[in-house]
Amino acid sequence: MEKALRRIGRAIRSFRYNRNLIPDLVDALYRTLLLRAPDPVGRTQHINALTKGRLSISDALNSMLGSEEFFHKRGRLLTHHHPERHDHFFMDMSQFGEIPTLVRAMMDMVCTNRIVVDVGVLGVHDSNSYDLMRWFGWRGLLIEANDRLIDRIKHEFGPLDYKIVNVAVSDHEGEATLHIGTNNGVSSLTQAHSAKFGPTTDSISVKVQTLPAILEQENIPLRFDLLSIDIEGEDIKVLNHLVTTSPYRPNWIIVEAGLETPYSPGILPLVPAFDAEYEYVGATIANLIFRNRSLLARLKADGGV
Repeated sequence: MEKALRRIGRAIRSFRYNRNLIPDLVDALYRTLLLRAPDPVGRTQHINALTKGRLSISDALNSMLGSEEFFHKRGRLLTHHHPERHDHFFMDMSQFGEIPTLVRAMMDMVCTNRIVVDVGVLGVHDSNSYDLMRWFGWRGLLIEANDRLIDRIKHEFGPLDYKIVNVAVSDHEGEATLHIGTNNGVSSLTQAHSAKFGPTTDSISVKVQTLPAILEQENIPLRFDLLSIDIEGEDIKVLNHLVTTSPYRPNWIIVEAGLETPYSPGILPLVPAFDAEYEYVGATIANLIFRNRSLLARLKADGGV
């Protein structure tokens, strides 16, 4: 990251001495902080605002650092600017690597089948399945609607134990339009959701299936260990459909919610049956984590805990 910051610093110093270099500054900010070339609209807006004094350098930096795109790319930024950290699960301070071994053994004791279903997988970065497969030997079912991402997913996940299903997930079946936002990593069946990241740039026709139908055809056990859902606007609908129409009850659920207040039953349009069967255990900036209320009792009965 130090090299990236120096790159931005050089661009800022050049800008102060020569305002004709504003386009170079904007390009440097996009490539360093968002890891991509600027989109034409965003580039023009930033250049015009900086040129006319409506935007300061500090404003431009804060705008990008506070964007949802920067948030979603933070893991990718870390491995891009610090590739040496890519091969570490966490900061291990044990004597000879005992703690990672112990954590794996402890997790195995409380796992039902070490299966993760990742709906809206996108890729390694911001993945809730990759670490489990790589470090703990889990098996993954990866579901992604955008067929343009499939080759990249296969390349990034490499030889891990997983299967990819290229289909969109909702509470109904058929055909639908997938709206692509500023890049292939931003897509939704609802155009308004893809537009949150910028203008919609493309759309493709996709097959839509319900989650229970996919789980059944892929022979996923009724009580698999983890379900992760991140599908821009379809998350709650899919979760409600799963609970009300099927016997599938994952032990743990991670779902994107983006709440600005602490979770409590009724704050989201989840069916009452969900809160009856799942308890809230934690949250990150974008996601909520739930545990099946019967899990601890089942593990004790089986002698797992």
